[in-house]
Amino acid sequence: MLALMLTAGAMLAQPPAGRRGQRISPEERQKMMEQNRAKRNAELREALSLSDTTAQRVDSVNSKYDAQQQELMKPENRGGGEREAMRLQMENIRKAREAEVKSLLTDEQQAKYDKWLANRRPQQRRWRGAQP
Repeated sequence: MLALMLTAGAMLAQPPAGRRGQRISPEERQKMMEQNRAKRNAELREALSLSDTTAQRVDSVNSKYDAQQQELMKPENRGGGEREAMRLQMENIRKAREAEVKSLLTDEQQAKYDKWLANRRPQQRRWRGAQP
């Protein structure tokens, strides 16, 4: 009985499979952000029928705001436990990004962009573990 309890305890103490609970290096984080940005830009290019020039401008905007988010996420900037303040800053960055991207688009593309964003938000909430 004792051996069974020890085995069960050891199994429960293990972190879940995958990356949860594990810290990633700044290099890995940067690589993941670049991959995510490339995927997002490809999705936008297709969904909005962007020209090469507009796609490059959108990528530039995304790069700028990704850098702001990365800066905010650095451990030295997260101190103090002010989670709500950080959430508001991230929300402001998101809103500024969306407004700047929209400024590059035609009216038709803006409507498609709004629809694209609306479809992404529930997926992002599920990915982050939040309730839809």
